[in-house]
Amino acid sequence: MHRPDPEQSGLPLGHVSIGDCAFALKPVMLTTVLGSCVSVTFHHPGRGAGGMFHAMLPDKGLRRNAERSRTCTFADLAVESMLERFAAAGMPPRELTVKIFGGANTLEASCKPGLREMLDVGRKNVNAALAALAEHGLTPSASDVLGPHGRKLYFCTSTGEVWVSYLTPELALRYLAAQQQAKAEAEAKRNRPPEKQG
Repeated sequence: MHRPDPEQSGLPLGHVSIGDCAFALKPVMLTTVLGSCVSVTFHHPGRGAGGMFHAMLPDKGLRRNAERSRTCTFADLAVESMLERFAAAGMPPRELTVKIFGGANTLEASCKPGLREMLDVGRKNVNAALAALAEHGLTPSASDVLGPHGRKLYFCTSTGEVWVSYLTPELALRYLAAQQQAKAEAEAKRNRPPEKQG
């Protein structure tokens, strides 16, 4: 069976970087790359609205500087932030479909097993996201979490469809570096003073 290419969908493509939350009332194809980070997709079937986040840490207890920390860096706060956006648009949690992805244990297999488990931030991210969803009565309709491999996701906000491909740790790092570079360039362009005409 031929697998469709999400990038050829004709929809605008939005990259969701570490610490980002994205919410769309119109059809968009959102994409992200995950290692130990966690992502939850949110979809409102009746309105065709969708959103997703890319959280790097499990909970707000790890927040060091509240002014400089982006809310969606933390799985528990990211869930709250996304639900607030849907609620503000008249879509309560009970009407949403959620799916969860990521949380790989990207530590080398050569690490001592006890150390791997203790430092398994991927599992902690997934557990924090699941707990935050459960507080609102939400259970994921699909999940692809944990394990040793990174993931690349595509999420169609209007249909709720998700495409997942698995990445080696090296490829995941390359994708993340390219994402961060593109984001830094876009930010630098936004902050550049306008050129004088004349």
